[in-house]
Amino acid sequence: MKNKLMPLLIVLLIGAAFAVGSMWTELRYLKSGQQNPQMEQNEGQLDGQPSAAGEAEVPEPEILTDEDWQKLITNPSAVKGNLDAPVTIVEFSEYECPFCKRYVDDTYSQIMADYADQVRYIFRDYPLAFHAHAKAVALAARCAGEQDAYWDYHDVLFAKRDDWAELESVDTRVIDFAQELGLDEDQFSDCYSSQKYQQAVDDDFALGQQMGVSGTPTFFINGKKLVGAHPYENFKELIDEALK
Repeated sequence: MKNKLMPLLIVLLIGAAFAVGSMWTELRYLKSGQQNPQMEQNEGQLDGQPSAAGEAEVPEPEILTDEDWQKLITNPSAVKGNLDAPVTIVEFSEYECPFCKRYVDDTYSQIMADYADQVRYIFRDYPLAFHAHAKAVALAARCAGEQDAYWDYHDVLFAKRDDWAELESVDTRVIDFAQELGLDEDQFSDCYSSQKYQQAVDDDFALGQQMGVSGTPTFFINGKKLVGAHPYENFKELIDEALK
């Protein structure tokens, strides 16, 4: 009987030791205020989820060179607001990212409401490879843009993200959204099925990588970089500073 129990006891002791060790490691990082390096590659980190410190205050931003800034604001995929505004916000984002949706729900609309005449807003595509539908819906949004409905389609994709993100295919759903917006269905379907804007989306992604973008959402406010779904107050601080 003892011989049968010994292997089981050894397995249980090893498991208990591993659990205690993991808890101790996590406790060390919590006490030090640092992020556990074992968590750097989870989906939230890759999606640009800000740390607790990042949500509390705006980190010291990286600043692009004038040359790089001109690359970001030239030939954008979608632009809205005052085209001659003193402040330009460039967002690298994608529609399947949950933190991008959180930003849109909590912050984006408030920025546009409070700074509509003072901000030019540029959206650039940065579809992450591990989101199955991110590139497909980016192509769909650009097809809606052919009918002057990019931003309406943008809003629908984020508002209904949970309706399509878990589908096996979004091909039918993106056409449904076009119908809901009253778009010409044949024109939209032809554009989407041809993947007409695939190179343009890939170019946005390459540009983002060139500018040091590694996750979504990532923003550049008059050339100053801000990473993650920060609260409105953090954006307000940078926008007000730029307006001065």
